[in-house]
Amino acid sequence: MKPTVNASISLFAVLLAVLMVSCSDKMEEGTLSIDNDEIILPAKGDSTRIAVSSTLEWRIDFAETSWLKSDVMGGQPARTYFTLITTDNNSDSERFCDLTVYEGNDSVKAIKVRQLSRYPFISPATQALDLFPNGGDYQMRLSMNVPETDIKVSSDASWIDGCRIMDGVLYFTAKPNTENLRTDTIRLEYTDSYDRKAVASIAVSQPFSQYAGAEEISFDKAKAYKGSITDKVCVKGTLVANGASDNMSKNRYILQDTNGNTLLFQSEKLIPLDRFNQVEVALTDGEVTEEKEGHFTYKVIKGITTAHILSSDKASFTPPVKSIRELTSDMVFSLVTLRDVEIASPHGAFTNFMTTDPGSATRAADPYYWVKLYPAYYRWYPTCIRDANGSHIYMLTSLNTSYAHETLPTGSGTITGIVDRVRLSNFGITEDELSIIPLDRSDISLSTVNSVSDLLVEWDCNIPASVLKGGTLTVYHPTGGLTTESAAVLSKDGNIRFQQWYTDNVLGFQDDYRGDVNLTNTNPKGGFGRVTQGAFNSKPWKVGSYFYVDKISTKGISGRLSLQVEMNTSWGGAISMHIEYATSMGGPWTKLDNSEFKVLGEFDRSMAAGRSEKNIPGYRVYDFLLPASLSGKDNICLKIVADESKGPVRLANLSIRYNK
Repeated sequence: MKPTVNASISLFAVLLAVLMVSCSDKMEEGTLSIDNDEIILPAKGDSTRIAVSSTLEWRIDFAETSWLKSDVMGGQPARTYFTLITTDNNSDSERFCDLTVYEGNDSVKAIKVRQLSRYPFISPATQALDLFPNGGDYQMRLSMNVPETDIKVSSDASWIDGCRIMDGVLYFTAKPNTENLRTDTIRLEYTDSYDRKAVASIAVSQPFSQYAGAEEISFDKAKAYKGSITDKVCVKGTLVANGASDNMSKNRYILQDTNGNTLLFQSEKLIPLDRFNQVEVALTDGEVTEEKEGHFTYKVIKGITTAHILSSDKASFTPPVKSIRELTSDMVFSLVTLRDVEIASPHGAFTNFMTTDPGSATRAADPYYWVKLYPAYYRWYPTCIRDANGSHIYMLTSLNTSYAHETLPTGSGTITGIVDRVRLSNFGITEDELSIIPLDRSDISLSTVNSVSDLLVEWDCNIPASVLKGGTLTVYHPTGGLTTESAAVLSKDGNIRFQQWYTDNVLGFQDDYRGDVNLTNTNPKGGFGRVTQGAFNSKPWKVGSYFYVDKISTKGISGRLSLQVEMNTSWGGAISMHIEYATSMGGPWTKLDNSEFKVLGEFDRSMAAGRSEKNIPGYRVYDFLLPASLSGKDNICLKIVADESKGPVRLANLSIRYNK
């Protein structure tokens, strides 16, 4: 049983004293006096007993609220208490409720019930920080629920100066260290009006650098070293990658000079460096190592420590702005901004992997079952981006990023990232082509408005509700695009009808994968990221077999057209295909220049042979610029033609866009 809490000895209760006087022989009148005007309750939900002393019937009343209840709302004189019951207050604001005490029908007094906000806290981004030998200005983001102006910041060290907090960031200055390793603690303290305390500390250490006075050399000369560097040398440049991105290898840094030349270095643990600072790095005792992406080799200087950072100063840096076609292999590892780009097929999320499946209870229960078994297959997901010139490139996104499951933006704008050459054999991407790797979500600046192109016609290839219920279709019309194109058709040569399950010359439906759906993993059949029957499946496929679209008008459109398809095939192997175009299904048909591509075999949940480095865990988007001659036509039609006999072949999306 909880003890009675009296206001005279506790902050969280009030004593209600009722004084009785005799007014006549026939009737008693009581006078209720209240010693306290306020009941203060702790933030943590609890039950608090309030003592009552009365010789008359009494009652209480307060507005109904979800966080405050009472076990009784009144009682006879023999009832000497009531209990207030609260839920946890997890907000940073106090909660209030007005409670009224009655004698009979008469209000005696109003009492303010106050529940405190959650306990104050201060949480620095890290509890330990290595400083640079040359000192400098430092900042650290703080998480807190207290007024920053009331936080006391202190340090005992004479070499730490200017400690202050502004806009949630702790700032301080460290003086250069010319002697030995030194350490100190920066303390953060806060006490609220209820004597509740929040305390945090940051352990700082500053080494003495034996590398001071190093000779500055060029990036090319630095990369010419082999093995351990014994010369007392250093390099200086803009830090475009600071080792903290979730979309690149951790603790890997990239320096870039004014000519776009780059140098990669790596540390064992993260060195706190601000992106775009002008950084001077000593290379002595660093180890030059060679790494590979397929046949592409490059150098990384490893073994860099905080002591190697001679200086890190704020600087102004704007990445060079380029079109996709302006990118060259000389720009690998440099940071650029691609202008006027859009996502070629903006469906799903930044990652649309197949990560699990319903094949067994173990797999279905783990949304990342296949990722854990085959991490090399899931390094990045390639999203096709394009521009109005018809150029395209793949933007790479890791499952480790905070936006991996965010729905893709449909507008246009800029994308800033590191130009790279990577080998993603599971997606048919080789080290001979360029990719772009944004380091942060803010680097992807695509609006909701698209100034590059508009959607002419689209088929999402999802199973129609009527077919799912056992019906069939003979014609599959568009699911998106201009209403003028509603009569357009998508089918396959020899196709008889559309039904739920595919067979020879009958188009059926297969699963698609989208990183922004079914993410609660509550589906007992392993539905994480899975769109059930969200793609076409078809057979047979022999040389000359094709998907086709027809009855599409481009009359009144002068902008260049482009075709986007999202495809894979059976796990047994890739199938070579190409694109053809005409103005009627009767021809003549023309092969689109440079349209040859390979549709990859799907990663298979059942067959071990279908889980190789060449099997795609999902679908790939392909983008093709169509000839200018197809604009302004009453009718155009396209074929996706097989160059070999394989299959089945799956189609998850097909769209045609036109430039504005």
